[in-house]
Amino acid sequence: MPVRFTAADWGSMPVRFSAARWERAYRGVVRTAFGRVPFYRDQWAAAGRALDEPEPTPSAALAGQLHRLCPFARPFDASREPSLWIGDGRELRDALALTGAPRRTPVLEVRAAVLDRRALTPAGPRYGVLLAPDARVVDEDRRRALNAAAHDLAKRAGRAIVVGERPALDAILPELDPVRVHAVERMTVALAVRDARPGVVHDPHLGYFAGTHPVCGRTHLLWRRFHARPAGRATAVTALRRRRPMLVGVVPDGADTPDATETLITAVCPEHGTPILSTH
Repeated sequence: MPVRFTAADWGSMPVRFSAARWERAYRGVVRTAFGRVPFYRDQWAAAGRALDEPEPTPSAALAGQLHRLCPFARPFDASREPSLWIGDGRELRDALALTGAPRRTPVLEVRAAVLDRRALTPAGPRYGVLLAPDARVVDEDRRRALNAAAHDLAKRAGRAIVVGERPALDAILPELDPVRVHAVERMTVALAVRDARPGVVHDPHLGYFAGTHPVCGRTHLLWRRFHARPAGRATAVTALRRRRPMLVGVVPDGADTPDATETLITAVCPEHGTPILSTH
């Protein structure tokens, strides 16, 4: 029978998973959100009472809400800083490591726009952006020019990890010949769980929060960084290490299962003893 869990944090969590410590970490994030962040304080006001749990919020509903998702003491100022939705390269690094992708190999990520980032983290690996053929650019020559730096990075190394949706990978990989490529599909959680697809799980606002383990083939949550709890037939995900923006109880894009008899749940992997996302 599936075990239902709730939270995790790199700083307070040990190498071995502990459900009790995971839950305490989650509770700490919830207290901070309700105490310091307008978006979650407003949930109390709408309910007319103090809530124990944040209301599940579809990821799409977070668009345009950055100013309400940051703590009162550190409000978001669009005139002074870039969008906080760009995300932290560490989460992609950890998701790739979970899937067994080769380490110390340059990572090329398919994105909608160029990102001025040379490495996923200060310690590496090297990083570049690839624009897919349907990216909004002036013409195909401009797209290729913007992709040139990533191509050069891969060619100098002779190898690369390429992360993107399957249609984009199919279009882009021939452009990297003869580089030795390790392709990693980026997908929604429902696609990963329902079809047992290998790759990394992504949401436009949560970023990378899960991936397929190469040994057991299950969709493992990045439990040191994210928590998941039931939300109807879907699941609500909380980012445990972020404070700007605070992301608590977010229902990822694609988290609704199309089969009315299925529910997306958080369970424990019988082989690894850590949280996975599955259907029941």
